[in-house]
Amino acid sequence: MTSAGTPYPSSTRPSKTWRIAPPPPAGLADRLDLPSLHARLLYNRGVRTPEEARAFLEVGPHLEHDPGLIPGMAQAVRRLEAAIRAGETIGVYGDFDVDGISGTAVLVLGLQELGGRTIPYLPDREAEGHGLNADAVRELADAGATVCVTVDCGVTDLDEVGLASQLGIDTIVTDHHSPEALLPAACAVVHAGMPGSKYPFKDLTGAGMAYKLVAAMFESRGLRRPEHLLELVALGTVADVGPMEGENRYFVSRGLRQLNRTGNTGLRALMESARVSRGTLDEVDLAFSLIPRLNAAGRIGTPKTSLDLLTTTSPAEAQQLAAELEHLNQQRRSLTDEAMSLAEEQTRFPGGVPPIIVVGHPDWHPGILGPMAGQLSDEHVRPAIVMSQGPEVSRASARSIPEVNIVGALRLCEDLLIRHGGHALAAGFTARTSDLPEIERRLHDYAAARIDPSTLTPTLEIDCELPLSAASESAVQFVESLSPFGQDNPRPVFVARGVSVAEARRVGKDGRHLKLALFEGGALLDAIAFRMGDRLQEAYGRIDVVYSPTIDEWRGRRRVQLTVQDFAPSGQKE
Repeated sequence: MTSAGTPYPSSTRPSKTWRIAPPPPAGLADRLDLPSLHARLLYNRGVRTPEEARAFLEVGPHLEHDPGLIPGMAQAVRRLEAAIRAGETIGVYGDFDVDGISGTAVLVLGLQELGGRTIPYLPDREAEGHGLNADAVRELADAGATVCVTVDCGVTDLDEVGLASQLGIDTIVTDHHSPEALLPAACAVVHAGMPGSKYPFKDLTGAGMAYKLVAAMFESRGLRRPEHLLELVALGTVADVGPMEGENRYFVSRGLRQLNRTGNTGLRALMESARVSRGTLDEVDLAFSLIPRLNAAGRIGTPKTSLDLLTTTSPAEAQQLAAELEHLNQQRRSLTDEAMSLAEEQTRFPGGVPPIIVVGHPDWHPGILGPMAGQLSDEHVRPAIVMSQGPEVSRASARSIPEVNIVGALRLCEDLLIRHGGHALAAGFTARTSDLPEIERRLHDYAAARIDPSTLTPTLEIDCELPLSAASESAVQFVESLSPFGQDNPRPVFVARGVSVAEARRVGKDGRHLKLALFEGGALLDAIAFRMGDRLQEAYGRIDVVYSPTIDEWRGRRRVQLTVQDFAPSGQKE
């Protein structure tokens, strides 16, 4: 595919802009009773008062809110309690990504602990797509379900909820996607972000919403909240890039503690397969080791594989399922690498990259479109749409940037779309292949009116300048205390000026990475620059370096190590 319109001057790989956060107001460190570096890092994360500082640093149950404040919760609990007492079959309808899968596991396990009889259903990404569908509703009815609880979907599925009612199924919707003006005629719509909601935290993920429902049911019986299920909520929250603040931050922090001593048979097998050590697992291990494997099933296999892994109690079955996910993940990576090579060729526009990238190919598997779109959007700093083009019908995934609400763009094409949905920064749609040129034209016009491609460059957000000599173990320990890191609470990033490169060499497969030894102010620190092996010739003399520090432990020895985000000849970046 190529985008319509006039040529736009822009390099295919724009250089990065370094942006250092403004300093806090004078006296903040004294008011917080903290060292200036600590106060500045907290200020960059929205902390303004001693009370806010304590709340941020003491991640605990005080961040969790009463589930009864969520709209629809009381009705949902009453209906599910009646279903359990009467021995009714409860369908749990989730989604094919990790947020939906882990949320489904939360409800299945939680309801079973309370004596409920459940039938889980996860839709196929390619054949069914996101959300409730009529055939699945009929299947649940045929299986005897008289109640259906949705996870991570349902709030816009008016027709399907209506069909369920006709078939004798009471639907309880739990969702976190944006509701439309007209809600489904469900038994209950449980949604923290509903208009008029008094729930203090609006940014729960699908797994978080599922947990709140289970927690409310436990509390209605006078039982403690099932915090052991937070290990599954942590997976869903990190996978769905939920804002890492407030209740989400508590869920992930507590969930990580649970994961590091988990008794979940499937998760133990998955960690072993992924070569992740229990006891030191953090949110990075979730994002880059466990979640990709769980996601692979929903992308190029069946999401039921991952759900079965999370809910099994059989060690033999767990090992078999973990091995299957390992194979699927390797297959996904291979498919993605091949497709990205073709996609990059399609982005080599004669006049530069346009305001929105639209690429497609008949052979691209629908399950890899989202990651591809995300990679293209990140690399080129503009919205990207990646399509699997069929003879008659095509599927697409889109990722965007803050300047362009991709759902708003798709609304301009509603008359041409078979299905669509998503968030401001991530969406998907299905359309007739013959309509793609007109859809592309409208999306291009929408993006062109909102962004100037010549101004779009990747921006590195930097907390402050910090010489390598000041990156002490105690300073890095405070950095780690701000975890878990994620959306709206990124790992702190610093810049050091005038650093000498004592050693530089390429490492990893095909010399893809750069291993450095950096010297400044009497400090000599090891550093790794991922995917910068081709910049070896730049890594000489004196440089300014943007980095994140961590503490590396090896055989009882602790030392500060740096992950390089970018570097440039000293004095080039202001």
